[in-house]
Amino acid sequence: MKRILLFLVGAVMALSMFAQKLTSVRSFEYLDYVTPHPYDVRKATLGGESLTISYNPNTGYGIKFRYIFRNINISVKFITSGNGKYIYTGTDSSGNKTVVATKRKLSDFLDNVGQTQSESFERDKEIEIAIYGIGDLSIYPLKNTPERRKEKEERSIKIKERNRLQDKLNELYSYWQSTKASVQDSLRNSFKKEFFEKKGAGRYSWDSETNFAVRYMACIDSNKVVKILKINDVKVAENIEYLDEFNRNEYKYQAKNNNGAKLINGKMFLTDRFSPNLIVCTLTREIVLKKGKVLYTRWGSGKVSQKAEKVIEANIALLKKGRYLIEIQELDGELISVVAQKYSNISNKKEIVLYSIYE
Repeated sequence: MKRILLFLVGAVMALSMFAQKLTSVRSFEYLDYVTPHPYDVRKATLGGESLTISYNPNTGYGIKFRYIFRNINISVKFITSGNGKYIYTGTDSSGNKTVVATKRKLSDFLDNVGQTQSESFERDKEIEIAIYGIGDLSIYPLKNTPERRKEKEERSIKIKERNRLQDKLNELYSYWQSTKASVQDSLRNSFKKEFFEKKGAGRYSWDSETNFAVRYMACIDSNKVVKILKINDVKVAENIEYLDEFNRNEYKYQAKNNNGAKLINGKMFLTDRFSPNLIVCTLTREIVLKKGKVLYTRWGSGKVSQKAEKVIEANIALLKKGRYLIEIQELDGELISVVAQKYSNISNKKEIVLYSIYE
């Protein structure tokens, strides 16, 4: 009787050891898995990524998946069993010691034995993973089904399309970064040109006195052509159709980045601001005249343009004997006005305009 019992015990132990030893390389990929929610461990949440469990007679079991932003890749071997669990130890891809505990053999998971639903946890499908220096994690493979495969394919198509659109936005934004300086230079030059053409007036509420930063809205189409849609609150008439397109789809964008740029119908729309650094500078000069000749001259701070010098020389005859303060205004080195004012005790001093774009 003892011999029979010893034989049976030996047979059970041999079968138990054999149960942990497979003789060929195998692998199974689960389309998804569930894991406890990071902020409420009682709730199950989809991992959103595939989970691969593999076996190699030489190296043991491999578990590979992506969790949030971390790629997990571990290799373990069976060590022992007890208290209703199978224990495996090994390392992750960084060499950190790793322990895996399961209620059923890891070899079972090579045969599509995952959960059939994703709303709760089936404890016999749990794979507990402890990576020293990183933390603990439980994952529950989801059984592959035709419906789940279809959902996975549809989700994969959506992710690929979302990534494609994000890549397109990144491409256009990178181009914008390389061309933004030239666009702003062009805007600056247009402000300056308009200032002189319209005798100090302008459409875009640009203030030459305070030099406040200018807000503008731009569109970069798929051919990388830049269109300015608004400057401050003034619409650019020739590009109104692009602005209308943005207004219709402002909240239906295909992609968005942290700088507020939006991809809409393959075009990138964004709002930016810059300071044109176009300030009206006022320079002064004092002169003393006698018989049409300059007896004394003194410049204030700054250097005036040659055009201002020539205007003063050409119009000196308009000034009579006396001492004058000449005020010169320039914008970006170009002359705006030259006004002379005679020193006098009279409060209402008369100004003599020698040159002005305002007239």
